[in-house]
This record gives sequence, C-alpha cells and structure tokens, in this order.
Amino acid sequence: MKTTPLIELHKKLGAHLTEFYGFLMPLYYKSIRDEHLSVRNSVGIFDVSHMGEIEIEGKEAKLFADYILTNNISSTSYGDVKYTVMCNEKGGILDDLFSYTFSDDKILLVVNAGNTEKDFNWIKEHLWDGLNVKNISSEIVEFAIQGPQAEKFLQSFTDFNLSQIGYFKFNEIEIFGEKLLISRTGYTGEDGFEVYMKAPLGERIFIDILEKGKEFNILPCGLGARDTLRFEVCYWLYGNDIDESTNPIESGQKFLVDFSKEDFIGKSALEEIKEKGVKRKWRGLEVSGGVARHGYKIFKDEKEIGFITSGNFSFVLNKSLALAYIDLLYGKIGEEVRILGKGRELTGKVIKKPFIKPRTKK
Repeated sequence: MKTTPLIELHKKLGAHLTEFYGFLMPLYYKSIRDEHLSVRNSVGIFDVSHMGEIEIEGKEAKLFADYILTNNISSTSYGDVKYTVMCNEKGGILDDLFSYTFSDDKILLVVNAGNTEKDFNWIKEHLWDGLNVKNISSEIVEFAIQGPQAEKFLQSFTDFNLSQIGYFKFNEIEIFGEKLLISRTGYTGEDGFEVYMKAPLGERIFIDILEKGKEFNILPCGLGARDTLRFEVCYWLYGNDIDESTNPIESGQKFLVDFSKEDFIGKSALEEIKEKGVKRKWRGLEVSGGVARHGYKIFKDEKEIGFITSGNFSFVLNKSLALAYIDLLYGKIGEEVRILGKGRELTGKVIKKPFIKPRTKK
C-alpha cells in the first residue's frame, strides 16, 4: 500500500488510518465531526499528497491540454487554474481535475489519486509529437489549508499579500521560508488554499502550521471530514458521483464543457448527448430512517428510478442527506421516494442542491 511522505507524522498525531485508492491515509485524528466544524468555523489542514501531479511540457502544451480537456484552456495564462473534466471518446468522464497554466509550453494537471496512472497513460496515448509528459506525484507534497480564517492564518507565513490571489488563481511565492506554489482552490466549500512543495519539506512545514495555528484552533483533518465537507456543498467524488459511465451533462457539469472549442476528445459524443437530451439527472435528497449509502436503489412506488451516489450526515444541517441519479421523469423538488439497500428501507424527499452554499472567495 502506498503512503504519503508524512505517514509517520500522522501516526504520531494519533491518526486513525484507512485505505483509500491504494493509499494508507488518515481517516480522522480525534473526530470527523470536530474536524469538519473546525473547517466550517475557523481553519483546518489536510495532507492531500495522495493526489496526482502530471506535468506536460513542450511547444503547444497548452493547446494539447485544451484538446484533451473539456474546459477552455487555450485562453488561460500564467496563474490561471481551471476545474475541468477529461472525457473519453464516448463522453464518459475519465477524471475531474485541476489544470494549472504556467505558460503556452507548460501545464500542470492535478488529478485524483486513484486515477493517476490511468490519466497518465491516457495522456501518453494521445500525446502530440514534441511534447513531454511526466508523472511527478511521488516528488510532491500537497497541503490544503481550508476555512474562513485560512487567509488570515496563512498571511503570518509570508510577506506576499494573499488577498491578491483570486479564486482559481495561483502564484509562486515566498511562504514558509521557501518559494512554493500556492493556489486559492479547495474541496470543502470554504475559502482556502492548496500549497505544493517538494516532498522533503513537507513534515517540517506541516508541524510549523499546526504549532502556529493553535491560536486559530487549527486541527489536522482526515479523509472523513474531507468527504463530509465536499458532500454538504455537493462537490463530486470520482468513483461515487462520476465515472466513465457518466457524462458531464447528466452530472450537472455542463459548465465545464466549452462547446465553442474547435475540437476536444469527446466533443462529438457530448454534442449528441446534449441534442438528444439526458435520461437522468443528479439530484439531492433529504433522507429519513438512516444514511443512504452509495449504490442503494431508489424506487417510486414499485418502479426503480435511480440510485444513490453519495450519502452522509450533515453536521451543519443536522440531518441525513444523499446525492443520486434519478430518471428524468421523476426527481421533482418535493417528490418522495423509497430507498432500498442492504436489507434496509429508507424514505427520501428530493431537495435543492447544494445543501449548503459554498463560501469560497469570488
């Protein structure tokens, strides 16, 4: 099983470890609830070094990224970050990821941990002549510092005015005594930053953050809180809410697809899907009787009309909620459904998404 460079530190901090896409990672340290609320109310730090980093370099690297990704990369310049999906020829979602533009000749892709090798091989298979692609994941440590106090806290580590880094922007600045890549991005629905560094720097900086963050009541946070936080704001989790069997039209990610581009992989398939219309939509549910887990089936009377993609308990709203694909003929706001799974029967009511509005800095 793979580990991040901070695994021994996580053990010293009392982390409860779990397997996640081949990585041994902290699930939580003391309490998922406490870590969740720390991010919602103040600030928390996540070691997300399991994420993959893929560099594309060479003449027209940016144009190549524009071809393999659905969002518009060609119009970006240094400091721009784009959230996007990468599709196969049929329009199925290979991954959702971040694209960082350094120049016309250099792009960094930050991909989901479980998809790193798949994405890397896909890119190599379609790579244009004259370009080089490199998987640098093992060389990089990444931290996510998230919460309404994230900027105020991190400002004490740098002379650079962090308010100058806008949402979905990055810069390379002096911070923590090193020149590091920092972006105003995250996966929690709160303001915050993600910081990238060479692996040997990771433990020293993580410890420094926790020590100086005591006045902010900062907590180290694990995958449990990372999931409950993204769930409340209805961010997608690859492997649960999206995968190669889904497309960005039905998943609510049409905003990530720029159909005005001359071409990109999957364009013709997605145009056909858009023209014919989708058969299901990604909906939100309020659940009674327990937590509806991934894979539970949804019924209207005796007819199966969908399935749960993600289910969890909201620590802020204090209720059980779920995300699901529901056939287009159903799923109107307020509609009640039956949910069956693992011998249990729950009830659900269709509600609006997101469950909690993101508070990211615009």
